[in-house]
Amino acid sequence: MVYFSKNLDNFAVILKGSSVKNLPKFSSNFNDCFLVNNIDRNVNQEDSEYNVIAPEIRGKNIAHFVNRLTTAPLLKEHYEELNIKNVQFSKIKLDHMLSNVKGYYESCNLTCHLLPEELLEYNKFFSEEYANKHPNTGVLAVVYAAHMLKPKTLWVIGLDFYQKDYLFRRPWQAPLENQQNKMKRTNMINHFVDVVEKNPDVSFKLITGATGIPKVENLEIISV
Repeated sequence: MVYFSKNLDNFAVILKGSSVKNLPKFSSNFNDCFLVNNIDRNVNQEDSEYNVIAPEIRGKNIAHFVNRLTTAPLLKEHYEELNIKNVQFSKIKLDHMLSNVKGYYESCNLTCHLLPEELLEYNKFFSEEYANKHPNTGVLAVVYAAHMLKPKTLWVIGLDFYQKDYLFRRPWQAPLENQQNKMKRTNMINHFVDVVEKNPDVSFKLITGATGIPKVENLEIISV
């Protein structure tokens, strides 16, 4: 089930790399977006992406795109404040971890959606290890937006491929070096470029702090 309109003029995927601090410069360009994973949990609740992102997307049509971890959900009050009604899972079927956290989402009056099976086609870029799971939830959200929604312009904000750290790092997250090594091992930048090339009718605008991204006709890199 697709819960956004297809062929929108603009759609955005908002991630947690440090470049997301530039969201205020671009938020007026879209009214529909994915918010990837948790932006409100931190050692100090005042020190999180929520204070940067929420004012820019409040009142927009937002869905939460999540991995299966128990650290991914937002606080119930934040779902209510942002009027989020839909949660998109990154798996095509429930496993024990998703089953455990699904109840929380439903207790927040959210509708949970499994990943469309057709998106597994994009996983063929990777080794067999990733046949049924994408190695990066944020890039998977871009895949979903491009393939399923087909907006005329897709804004991707906060995807730095771990060349820069998160805007705010949580103590339970994998060390930055491990995340950087995974990006290299999975060749994630070239996978992103492959996604762009497979969706030539979508104009991608990548707001990023990353470098070394190959040029593609339908990709505009806005370095910050």
